[in-house]
Amino acid sequence: MKTKNIIVLIASFILISVFACQKDVVIKQLPYISKVSIQGLLTPNTYPHVYLYHTVPYFDPRTSVRSLFIDNAIVKISDGVTNDVLHIDSSYNGFRCTYEYFYSGTQLTQSNKTYNLNIDYNGETFTASTTTDRFKVTLDNVAYTPAFTDVYGEHEGIIFYFKDDASQKNYYRYEMTRIVDSSKYTASGVKSPCLGGGTAMVQEIGRTIYTDENVNGLPLVFTVEPSYTHAENDTGYVRIQSCDRNMFEFYDQLDRQKLAEYNPFVEPVFFKPYQFPNAIGVFGSYTLSDSVLFVYPE
Repeated sequence: MKTKNIIVLIASFILISVFACQKDVVIKQLPYISKVSIQGLLTPNTYPHVYLYHTVPYFDPRTSVRSLFIDNAIVKISDGVTNDVLHIDSSYNGFRCTYEYFYSGTQLTQSNKTYNLNIDYNGETFTASTTTDRFKVTLDNVAYTPAFTDVYGEHEGIIFYFKDDASQKNYYRYEMTRIVDSSKYTASGVKSPCLGGGTAMVQEIGRTIYTDENVNGLPLVFTVEPSYTHAENDTGYVRIQSCDRNMFEFYDQLDRQKLAEYNPFVEPVFFKPYQFPNAIGVFGSYTLSDSVLFVYPE
């Protein structure tokens, strides 16, 4: 009985100590230096689009796309012969119910050319180059699995089958174009705030970018998690992006950084400049495969 009383007294003392020491701590936000964020991906037979935004700290009140868009830069893309001065344009994202702003070119991108990007903004110049020489993938088959496991956990997945080209160092990611309604939401749980009874065209872009390292020239199989939920018999058109190294270096780091955010056992990853020493981003290129109709079986 005496031992029990001692245990109760010790437990009470611990609780009193914990609550007596509780206090609010104000964390002083460190100074933040905003950087320019650049994303420009060229695809043969399409017009160039370059997305140019400010980076902001996590708790910054400026959260709208329009408030972060840089609209007073001079953006040019040259192939060594012609010089394309890009102009401000926008497109409406029907799922997220907002306009997305970018700089748009007037000259179609051509295959097997080297393009140079030049951005003048706020007294700084940002330059990079990419060559549109990626080979075109031929999809042999597309299948579905209700469950596969990757570093993010267990998910359903779409399986891609194709043969790697042995003449290049290759990098791949998938995309799907499909129509969604208000019952659908993203893999992270985001629903559309405005669809109501309507529908919207969405483009899913693969989170992970794959490399042919150690499998050069071999048949490839990779499985990806869809970006939006679906119902049985929902359809979409899938394609494979054959990407250049610029894209791989940027999006692979981005994927690893996201993984570190969700997994406490993964070492944090910080962006290392690959193309822009004074900005965050990528200027790259990719070639698209022909699209294949995909029907969700369940």
